[in-house]
Amino acid sequence: MAATLGDWIGRERRRVETISAGDLARLAAVLDRDAAPAQVPPLWWWASFPDTTPASRLGEDGHAALGDFLPPVPLPRRMFAGGRAVVHGALAADAPTELVERILAVDEKAGRGGPLVFVEVERRLSQAGALKAVEVQTLVYRQREAGAWTPPVSPPAPVNPRWTVEVSPDPVLLFRMSAATFNGHRIHYDRDFAVGTEGYPGLVVHGPYVALRLLEELTRRARGRAVAEFSFRAVRSLFDTAPFALCGAIEGDGARLWAETADGAVAMLADARFA
Repeated sequence: MAATLGDWIGRERRRVETISAGDLARLAAVLDRDAAPAQVPPLWWWASFPDTTPASRLGEDGHAALGDFLPPVPLPRRMFAGGRAVVHGALAADAPTELVERILAVDEKAGRGGPLVFVEVERRLSQAGALKAVEVQTLVYRQREAGAWTPPVSPPAPVNPRWTVEVSPDPVLLFRMSAATFNGHRIHYDRDFAVGTEGYPGLVVHGPYVALRLLEELTRRARGRAVAEFSFRAVRSLFDTAPFALCGAIEGDGARLWAETADGAVAMLADARFA
């Protein structure tokens, strides 16, 4: 019997590695920090546990070819659609850390531009047998568009941000983010592929970079309060062809955060809750 995408639900893989000071230092440099943090902030574990698939087993887009851990979705365009994370305790740097990944769901849907497949991956991080964080990533797969890229309809931006910070992405920033997270996706550094093959207007800004920058701006204003939960949803791609803004407002025991394009369209929505 031929395998179906649903057969991948429940598939797991386990790795034990060290979230090293070097991993954190490289990501700190990308995020424009003067020094790496002593402990691992939420989502900074993205700088560790790289996918070390040999070059001969990479797909056209620079990611590991599908069909091993991730299901063999027959759609060529892959994006990080969003995620959520719950922090149960601080992760220490330079300590053995166990990561257990599990495919939670594979959903096939019909979108306006054609078929879509959403894959949810749970990632559980533990140290010394204690669960420290649980993250769920949502990946979306779709067809390539015919002709020029057209932006999706964005919801209206939240009103009354307490802060707005402008970011001007460039190829150096995107390369360094790819290098710090060992992300081989060519849309972030190969302009010929991003524009000529994928049909984008420029290099694509990493969704995880935007999420991390939103968290960074919140941390600078949180007066020492630790983030216990964070969720984000990518709404529209950002490119190196124009600046974008990071916006936010602390409200009670949490915060609303979002990113806007240069013309005011929402690119990412996020929520945070303090411990």
